[in-house]
Amino acid sequence: MMVLFLGDDPQSLKSQGVKVKPGIIVAVAASAVMLSGCAGVKPEPVQAANGSSVKVLSIGAQADLNNNRIPDAHLREVNPSHFATGMGIAVLGALTGNINSGDFDKENYKGSAVDTLPNPTKTYFVPKAKQSLKRWLDENGKGNTYKQELSIGYATWALIYKDMGTDNSVYQLKYKVLFYKRPESGNAFSAYTVAECAPAPVEAPLSEWHADNYKKVTVETNKYMDACLLEFNNQIPRLLK
Repeated sequence: MMVLFLGDDPQSLKSQGVKVKPGIIVAVAASAVMLSGCAGVKPEPVQAANGSSVKVLSIGAQADLNNNRIPDAHLREVNPSHFATGMGIAVLGALTGNINSGDFDKENYKGSAVDTLPNPTKTYFVPKAKQSLKRWLDENGKGNTYKQELSIGYATWALIYKDMGTDNSVYQLKYKVLFYKRPESGNAFSAYTVAECAPAPVEAPLSEWHADNYKKVTVETNKYMDACLLEFNNQIPRLLK
């Protein structure tokens, strides 16, 4: 499935074999973004010894719950040249034409994806969160089977320059994960109960982030996720109401 960004033009899409018809490209692209995060992904049950259970869905965070930002499936690197060359922004409004001035923030720049570094939320954070859920259900679940699934949505994972006006700008490593679930008394149209965790970013020169195959990125991201696990634990009672 193709995701389009502001900066993609019809001619370049045609050269890739994509048929572009006026009036439908935006609708198709918007649908792709909304569906790409959940296609083929199934929730997995977390079962307690007392019979309590809740289904957990590990997924890219919904754009409408994430300031309309498209989630980072891989590490995204944003440097000043991405602003200068107009490489596009990674927000849902870029697909619908509904762009606000606030969308042109460097945190929203499409940047460059590091394809060798997939977002580690699913492999590192989610298993630990499931263990926390099981412990909570063992102690508090009372045999309840929750109907509404709990989603853990990766949102931001990016190296973003701090100051465009300097030649040797430090870069901030940013990470955010969302937790959301509809109330048990709700339905498919009910609003989510939402919590998020976005630790204060660590700063370092880009060369340090790149060293040893992005070792510092991995180390600091693991620290972020450990901190977010504590926040997740605090939010479990509210999410499972």
